[in-house]
Amino acid sequence: ERKSIPRIFGDMLSFTLTAFVELMDHGIVSWDTFSVAFIKKIASYVNKFASDISILQRSLAILESMVLNSHDLYQKVAQEITIGQLIPHLQGTDQEIQTYTIAVINALFLKAPDDKRQEMANILAQKQLRSIILTHVIRAQRAINNEMAHQLYVLQVLTFNLLEDRMMTKMDPQDQAQRDIIFELRRIAFDAELEPNNSSGSIEKRKSMYTRDYKKLGFIVSILTLSDLWVFFCCCCQSVCSHLLCYRRLLVSQLLSNSYVR
Repeated sequence: ERKSIPRIFGDMLSFTLTAFVELMDHGIVSWDTFSVAFIKKIASYVNKFASDISILQRSLAILESMVLNSHDLYQKVAQEITIGQLIPHLQGTDQEIQTYTIAVINALFLKAPDDKRQEMANILAQKQLRSIILTHVIRAQRAINNEMAHQLYVLQVLTFNLLEDRMMTKMDPQDQAQRDIIFELRRIAFDAELEPNNSSGSIEKRKSMYTRDYKKLGFIVSILTLSDLWVFFCCCCQSVCSHLLCYRRLLVSQLLSNSYVR
Protein backbone atom coordinates (compact mmCIF):
# COMPACT_ATOMS: atom_id res chain seq x y z
CA GLU A 1 0.00 0.00 0.00
CA ARG A 2 2.87 2.38 0.85
CA LYS A 3 4.37 1.86 -2.63
CA SER A 4 1.09 2.78 -4.32
CA ILE A 5 0.82 6.22 -2.68
CA PRO A 6 3.33 7.98 -5.02
CA ARG A 7 1.57 6.50 -8.04
CA ILE A 8 -1.81 7.65 -6.74
CA PHE A 9 -0.40 11.11 -6.08
CA GLY A 10 1.12 11.18 -9.56
CA ASP A 11 -2.18 10.26 -11.19
CA MET A 12 -4.08 12.87 -9.18
CA LEU A 13 -1.54 15.55 -10.03
CA SER A 14 -1.62 14.59 -13.70
CA PHE A 15 -5.43 14.81 -13.83
CA THR A 16 -5.35 18.14 -11.98
CA LEU A 17 -2.83 19.64 -14.39
CA THR A 18 -4.81 18.32 -17.36
CA ALA A 19 -7.97 19.96 -16.04
CA PHE A 20 -6.05 23.20 -15.50
CA VAL A 21 -4.73 23.20 -19.07
CA GLU A 22 -8.23 22.58 -20.46
CA LEU A 23 -9.68 25.37 -18.31
CA MET A 24 -7.07 27.90 -19.37
CA ASP A 25 -7.52 26.99 -23.04
CA HIS A 26 -11.08 28.34 -22.79
CA GLY A 27 -9.85 31.77 -21.72
CA ILE A 28 -12.13 31.90 -18.70
CA VAL A 29 -9.34 32.94 -16.31
CA SER A 30 -6.57 35.44 -17.02
CA TRP A 31 -3.01 34.16 -16.85
CA ASP A 32 -2.02 37.30 -14.96
CA THR A 33 -3.96 36.17 -11.88
CA PHE A 34 -1.43 33.49 -10.90
CA SER A 35 1.08 34.01 -8.13
CA VAL A 36 4.82 33.53 -8.05
CA ALA A 37 4.30 30.59 -5.69
CA PHE A 38 2.17 28.84 -8.34
CA ILE A 39 4.82 29.44 -11.00
CA LYS A 40 7.51 28.06 -8.71
CA LYS A 41 5.41 24.95 -8.09
CA ILE A 42 4.86 24.27 -11.81
CA ALA A 43 8.54 24.92 -12.53
CA SER A 44 9.52 22.47 -9.79
CA TYR A 45 7.46 19.75 -11.49
CA VAL A 46 9.67 20.09 -14.59
CA ASN A 47 12.62 18.91 -12.49
CA LYS A 48 10.95 16.79 -9.82
CA PHE A 49 8.77 14.66 -12.09
CA ALA A 50 11.13 14.19 -15.03
CA SER A 51 10.31 10.47 -15.10
CA ASP A 52 6.53 11.01 -15.10
CA ILE A 53 5.73 11.79 -18.72
CA SER A 54 2.16 13.01 -18.16
CA ILE A 55 3.07 15.44 -15.36
CA LEU A 56 6.14 16.70 -17.20
CA GLN A 57 4.26 17.23 -20.46
CA ARG A 58 1.48 19.23 -18.82
CA SER A 59 3.90 21.27 -16.74
CA LEU A 60 5.87 22.23 -19.85
CA ALA A 61 2.64 23.12 -21.65
CA ILE A 62 1.59 25.39 -18.77
CA LEU A 63 4.97 27.13 -18.70
CA GLU A 64 4.84 27.74 -22.45
CA SER A 65 1.35 29.26 -22.18
CA MET A 66 2.40 31.45 -19.25
CA VAL A 67 5.30 32.89 -21.24
CA LEU A 68 3.28 33.45 -24.42
CA ASN A 69 0.21 34.95 -22.75
CA SER A 70 1.68 37.32 -20.16
CA HIS A 71 4.72 39.59 -20.18
CA ASP A 72 4.83 39.63 -16.39
CA LEU A 73 4.70 35.85 -16.25
CA TYR A 74 7.49 35.62 -18.82
CA GLN A 75 9.81 37.46 -16.46
CA LYS A 76 8.84 35.24 -13.55
CA VAL A 77 9.13 32.00 -15.51
CA ALA A 78 12.51 33.07 -16.90
CA GLN A 79 13.73 33.43 -13.32
CA GLU A 80 12.55 29.94 -12.37
CA ILE A 81 13.49 27.88 -15.44
CA THR A 82 16.93 27.85 -17.02
CA ILE A 83 18.06 26.40 -20.32
CA GLY A 84 20.24 24.00 -18.37
CA GLN A 85 17.15 22.59 -16.65
CA LEU A 86 15.31 22.11 -19.94
CA ILE A 87 18.04 20.52 -22.06
CA PRO A 88 18.08 17.13 -20.24
CA HIS A 89 14.48 16.62 -21.38
CA LEU A 90 15.71 16.77 -24.99
CA GLN A 91 18.03 13.86 -24.30
CA GLY A 92 15.19 11.49 -23.49
CA THR A 93 13.34 9.23 -25.90
CA ASP A 94 9.83 10.71 -25.72
CA GLN A 95 9.31 12.96 -28.74
CA GLU A 96 6.29 14.69 -27.21
CA ILE A 97 8.38 15.81 -24.23
CA GLN A 98 11.14 16.93 -26.59
CA THR A 99 8.60 18.92 -28.59
CA TYR A 100 7.19 20.69 -25.54
CA THR A 101 10.70 21.40 -24.28
CA ILE A 102 11.70 23.12 -27.53
CA ALA A 103 8.35 24.96 -27.45
CA VAL A 104 9.23 26.40 -24.03
CA ILE A 105 12.70 27.40 -25.27
CA ASN A 106 11.10 29.08 -28.29
CA ALA A 107 8.58 30.91 -26.09
CA LEU A 108 11.33 32.22 -23.81
CA PHE A 109 13.34 33.22 -26.87
CA LEU A 110 10.38 34.95 -28.52
CA LYS A 111 9.37 36.99 -25.48
CA ALA A 112 12.87 37.93 -24.38
CA PRO A 113 13.83 41.62 -24.75
CA ASP A 114 16.17 42.38 -27.62
CA ASP A 115 19.17 42.74 -25.33
CA LYS A 116 18.50 39.33 -23.81
CA ARG A 117 18.00 37.35 -27.03
CA GLN A 118 21.64 37.36 -28.03
CA GLU A 119 22.58 36.41 -24.50
CA MET A 120 20.13 33.51 -24.66
CA ALA A 121 21.50 32.45 -28.05
CA ASN A 122 24.99 32.38 -26.56
CA ILE A 123 23.74 30.19 -23.72
CA LEU A 124 22.13 27.81 -26.21
CA ALA A 125 25.46 27.56 -28.02
CA GLN A 126 27.35 26.94 -24.77
CA LYS A 127 24.91 24.21 -23.79
CA GLN A 128 25.48 22.55 -27.19
CA LEU A 129 21.78 22.62 -28.01
CA ARG A 130 22.56 22.10 -31.69
CA SER A 131 24.44 18.86 -31.08
CA ILE A 132 21.79 17.59 -28.67
CA ILE A 133 18.98 18.22 -31.16
CA LEU A 134 20.98 16.61 -33.95
CA THR A 135 21.76 13.51 -31.88
CA HIS A 136 18.55 12.96 -29.92
CA VAL A 137 15.90 14.42 -32.24
CA ILE A 138 16.96 14.55 -35.89
CA ARG A 139 19.02 11.35 -35.89
CA ALA A 140 16.74 9.45 -33.52
CA GLN A 141 15.34 6.15 -34.79
CA ARG A 142 11.89 7.57 -35.43
CA ALA A 143 10.18 9.95 -37.80
CA ILE A 144 9.89 13.61 -36.81
CA ASN A 145 6.23 14.54 -36.38
CA ASN A 146 4.70 17.73 -37.74
CA GLU A 147 4.69 19.62 -34.44
CA MET A 148 8.35 18.86 -33.80
CA ALA A 149 9.23 19.98 -37.33
CA HIS A 150 7.33 23.22 -36.69
CA GLN A 151 9.13 23.90 -33.41
CA LEU A 152 12.52 23.26 -35.02
CA TYR A 153 11.56 25.65 -37.81
CA VAL A 154 10.56 28.33 -35.28
CA LEU A 155 13.89 27.90 -33.48
CA GLN A 156 15.73 28.35 -36.78
CA VAL A 157 13.77 31.51 -37.60
CA LEU A 158 14.44 33.00 -34.17
CA THR A 159 18.16 32.38 -34.49
CA PHE A 160 18.17 33.64 -38.08
CA ASN A 161 16.64 36.91 -36.92
CA LEU A 162 19.62 37.52 -34.67
CA LEU A 163 21.83 37.55 -37.76
CA GLU A 164 19.86 40.25 -39.59
CA ASP A 165 22.41 43.01 -38.96
CA ARG A 166 25.21 40.72 -39.99
CA MET A 167 23.35 39.62 -43.12
CA MET A 168 22.89 43.25 -44.16
CA THR A 169 26.61 43.95 -43.80
CA LYS A 170 28.61 44.02 -47.00
CA MET A 171 31.35 41.49 -47.32
CA ASP A 172 34.90 42.81 -47.17
CA PRO A 173 36.58 41.57 -50.38
CA GLN A 174 39.96 41.87 -48.66
CA ASP A 175 38.96 39.58 -45.78
CA GLN A 176 40.33 36.16 -46.65
CA ALA A 177 38.35 34.45 -43.87
CA GLN A 178 35.06 35.70 -45.32
CA ARG A 179 36.07 34.62 -48.81
CA ASP A 180 37.00 31.17 -47.53
CA ILE A 181 33.54 30.80 -45.97
CA ILE A 182 31.87 31.65 -49.29
CA PHE A 183 34.06 29.17 -51.17
CA GLU A 184 33.33 26.48 -48.59
CA LEU A 185 29.60 27.12 -48.99
CA ARG A 186 29.87 26.43 -52.70
CA ARG A 187 31.87 23.26 -52.07
CA ILE A 188 29.25 21.94 -49.63
CA ALA A 189 26.31 22.81 -51.87
CA PHE A 190 27.68 21.32 -55.07
CA ASP A 191 30.25 18.78 -53.89
CA ALA A 192 32.77 20.82 -55.82
CA GLU A 193 36.05 19.07 -56.51
CA LEU A 194 39.41 20.64 -57.17
CA GLU A 195 39.95 21.29 -60.86
CA PRO A 196 43.37 21.37 -62.51
CA ASN A 197 44.81 24.88 -62.60
CA ASN A 198 47.75 24.47 -64.91
CA SER A 199 46.22 26.01 -68.03
CA SER A 200 44.47 29.22 -68.96
CA GLY A 201 41.59 27.19 -70.34
CA SER A 202 40.91 25.55 -67.02
CA ILE A 203 41.13 28.94 -65.25
CA GLU A 204 38.48 30.42 -67.55
CA LYS A 205 36.37 27.32 -67.08
CA ARG A 206 36.60 27.65 -63.30
CA LYS A 207 35.61 31.32 -63.43
CA SER A 208 32.55 30.45 -65.48
CA MET A 209 31.71 27.58 -63.14
CA TYR A 210 32.04 29.79 -60.03
CA THR A 211 29.80 32.45 -61.55
CA ARG A 212 27.17 29.88 -62.44
CA ASP A 213 27.24 28.19 -59.04
CA TYR A 214 27.06 31.39 -57.00
CA LYS A 215 24.14 32.61 -59.07
CA LYS A 216 22.38 29.32 -58.32
CA LEU A 217 22.98 29.98 -54.63
CA GLY A 218 21.31 33.38 -54.94
CA PHE A 219 24.40 35.57 -54.82
CA ILE A 220 24.89 38.71 -56.86
CA VAL A 221 28.35 37.68 -57.91
CA SER A 222 29.64 41.18 -58.59
CA ILE A 223 28.65 42.38 -55.12
CA LEU A 224 28.66 39.33 -52.83
CA THR A 225 27.13 40.98 -49.75
CA LEU A 226 26.31 38.83 -46.76
CA SER A 227 22.68 39.88 -47.18
CA ASP A 228 22.63 37.66 -50.26
CA LEU A 229 22.85 34.69 -47.90
CA TRP A 230 19.19 35.29 -47.05
CA VAL A 231 18.29 35.03 -50.73
CA PHE A 232 20.27 31.81 -50.87
CA PHE A 233 18.35 30.18 -48.02
CA CYS A 234 15.00 31.30 -49.47
CA CYS A 235 15.97 29.79 -52.82
CA CYS A 236 16.88 26.51 -51.13
CA CYS A 237 13.54 26.37 -49.35
CA GLN A 238 11.57 27.13 -52.51
CA SER A 239 13.43 24.56 -54.59
CA VAL A 240 13.54 21.81 -51.98
CA CYS A 241 11.38 19.49 -54.07
CA SER A 242 13.66 19.60 -57.09
CA HIS A 243 16.92 19.84 -55.15
CA LEU A 244 16.14 17.70 -52.11
CA LEU A 245 19.52 16.03 -51.92
CA CYS A 246 21.38 19.34 -52.05
CA TYR A 247 19.06 20.83 -49.42
CA ARG A 248 19.61 17.91 -47.03
CA ARG A 249 23.35 18.19 -47.45
CA LEU A 250 23.23 21.90 -46.70
CA LEU A 251 20.96 21.42 -43.68
CA VAL A 252 23.27 18.84 -42.14
CA SER A 253 26.27 21.06 -42.74
CA GLN A 254 24.54 23.96 -41.02
CA LEU A 255 23.67 21.79 -38.03
CA LEU A 256 27.32 20.80 -37.75
CA SER A 257 28.63 24.36 -38.00
CA ASN A 258 29.74 26.46 -35.04
CA SER A 259 26.31 28.04 -34.51
CA TYR A 260 22.88 26.49 -34.84
CA VAL A 261 22.10 28.33 -38.03
CA ARG A 262 24.54 30.73 -39.54
